[in-house]
Amino acid sequence: MVNTHYRPFLRRLARRVFVHTALGDVTGRTFFEIALIVAGAGLMALSVDMFLDPNNVVPGGFTALAMFANRWWGWPVGVTLLALNLPFLILAMRLLGAQFGPKTLFAAAICSLAIDLLRPLLPVVQGEPMLYTLYGGLLYGLGQGLVFRANATSGGTEIPAKLLEHFHGTRMSTSLLAMDVVILGLAARFFGLAPALYALIMAWVTNRVIDFLETGVTAATTAFIVTGNPTTVRQDILNDMGRGVTLLRAEGGYTGTERLVLFTVVNNREVSALREIVSQADPDAFMVVSPGTKFSARASSRSPAAAGHKPGPFFAPKIDHELLTGRREA
Repeated sequence: MVNTHYRPFLRRLARRVFVHTALGDVTGRTFFEIALIVAGAGLMALSVDMFLDPNNVVPGGFTALAMFANRWWGWPVGVTLLALNLPFLILAMRLLGAQFGPKTLFAAAICSLAIDLLRPLLPVVQGEPMLYTLYGGLLYGLGQGLVFRANATSGGTEIPAKLLEHFHGTRMSTSLLAMDVVILGLAARFFGLAPALYALIMAWVTNRVIDFLETGVTAATTAFIVTGNPTTVRQDILNDMGRGVTLLRAEGGYTGTERLVLFTVVNNREVSALREIVSQADPDAFMVVSPGTKFSARASSRSPAAAGHKPGPFFAPKIDHELLTGRREA
């Protein structure tokens, strides 16, 4: 975690405008996001070159298609990947607008070029399937997560899926699932069943790493508490747990009775203590718990937009994603 003493300086640096361009203002955050994209693309290239491609474990998407083309026709994986991404990226930018902007194009280009440029310089890991599957998924997920943190993507099948949703109404989840099934089927057909099954494990590891980067290491739990004794429950949570409580006025859908609903957020390890507090204060209380993260969009008069700057698609202000701790001082 960044020391709180440096946070005001980092915020000022992130907002500072260095260059004005037609696309928008180049701020300190822009350089930070470029660094994230380069690091993420490099990690994805390491994963492909060292662990996945030498063992026929496909990471899915256009990277898998590039690996197929490499086996069939000998085409370089990176160049083929860029050739697959480029027309869809340009089409998406023309038809769908700024969300498929230069950052995504930059990430796709860096990842594709790094795959081919780093290949002769890197060793390969073979012989132990779980080793190259787990480490390949770890590096690939870490790289994708860093790219996502920069509000970009590395291209892939998400782009044609978005186009299908826009023009034909096909849900992205449905088209992505269909494309993944086809890719895994091709992998099983040409590489064998075992590499396709290892690809499923790799995909699971990749998704877990991305989730970790998005939500952090200390997960939180949100709780809604319906009780006939809200005053006691509220005081016990405030005093015994040191957690904040929000009071929500609600009305029973069947009885029409008005009552207070308590909302709080605790760490996962504190759920048992919260359950004990509620049950002691009101054995008939009803509590619903679920995983919780914080989504906040902070704006101020000192933001680039308020100061008259022109954030464009490449340099749009980033929305902060932080874990919701639920502490009273927050």
